[in-house]
Amino acid sequence: MRRGLAGLLAAEAISLLGSRITFVALPWLVLTSTGSALLAGLAGFAEMLPYVLAGLLGGPIVDRVGPRPTAVAADAASLLAVSGIPILTSTETVPYHTLLGLIALAGALRGFGDTAKRALLPRVIADAGLSTERGTTLYDGISRVATLLGLPLAGLLVAAIGPARVLLVDAATFGLCALLITAFVRAGSTGHHPAEDEEGGYAAALRSGFRYVRQDRLIIGIMSMLFATNLFDQAYATVFVPVWVRESPHGPAALGVLGSAFGAGAVTGNLLWTVLAPRLPRRTTFAVCFLAGGPAQLFALALTDRLWLVLAVAALAGALMSTINPILLAAVYERIPVRVQGRVMSVLIAFSWAGIPLGGVLGGWAADDLGLRTGALLAGIGYLTVTLAPFLFSVWRSLDEHRTAPAKALVTAK
Repeated sequence: MRRGLAGLLAAEAISLLGSRITFVALPWLVLTSTGSALLAGLAGFAEMLPYVLAGLLGGPIVDRVGPRPTAVAADAASLLAVSGIPILTSTETVPYHTLLGLIALAGALRGFGDTAKRALLPRVIADAGLSTERGTTLYDGISRVATLLGLPLAGLLVAAIGPARVLLVDAATFGLCALLITAFVRAGSTGHHPAEDEEGGYAAALRSGFRYVRQDRLIIGIMSMLFATNLFDQAYATVFVPVWVRESPHGPAALGVLGSAFGAGAVTGNLLWTVLAPRLPRRTTFAVCFLAGGPAQLFALALTDRLWLVLAVAALAGALMSTINPILLAAVYERIPVRVQGRVMSVLIAFSWAGIPLGGVLGGWAADDLGLRTGALLAGIGYLTVTLAPFLFSVWRSLDEHRTAPAKALVTAK
């Protein structure tokens, strides 16, 4: 059944490639058209708040309907929503708040789709006969390659044809993603019959997801750390980097070059982690790499204007950070039974990503009122403080536990 895993990974690669392009094009469109870093941050807020809420509320639907049909439907609808953004921007009379509304719709649809795909992933990994850690490393590697290719491509496309038209590329990738999942992925294609689930109704299913999370201290720790680090990462990517580029002589192509440097480091690190993962302790690797790689790019923007130095730091950060997602995904998938993965993962992801909408707004405020250097420096210090947690709290030792019960459930659940 490796055909299903290959199909899901191919779909994710294409979808993520388009999303990385939009990640550059959308804030640049707002920043250059309005001249306001705060409004660029608000555009990110308008996309990511509905993304988080849709991911949270969609978990029970994914468990009941099934991750495969949910993913296909969400991607098909995203094709239409994202296509509408450049259409609206071509009409000069459309007010800014209307554009934000369409961005919010696109974010909500992507939230549903990503929740479904994350619930689908462990099922196709099990059907392919791979270990959870190896499968999640492959999945994260696809994301890293998409970043490596998508961000520099975005910089070139934005410079060549403008950010509005670039968004049409992202819309097309959603459609292709839906087709690939429909054609190749079969695992997890159906939801539970109500009789199979002791929880009755949507509200009860959603409550059960929260209850499961509350009982697991490691998941609470993961959510808390990722809430803060995602906030800082969003401020860096959607506000600090565009402002740094605008204030430097490097031009918009530097937007993609910075992402390319991070992506190149991440792909290299991912390949190394694929080989070394069984030999290294999860907790120590996670703690050291997060502490060293997470805040490094923020400090670079705050302390230097030299592009080569910022690129070098980005490449090193990418290599270190490539270990984070595979470790966390493997640990989480091993802890959660398959029948509740949709609702539990939706709670985990929603709270982990809840800092992202705030990150763009706070980053925009910091850049406008405090200045780029001060804002980036404060964010770097905050990032450094948060990533000390795995060294200080014993609950993080649970990362080194390799649980087998949920993995067995994955193999038998069809």
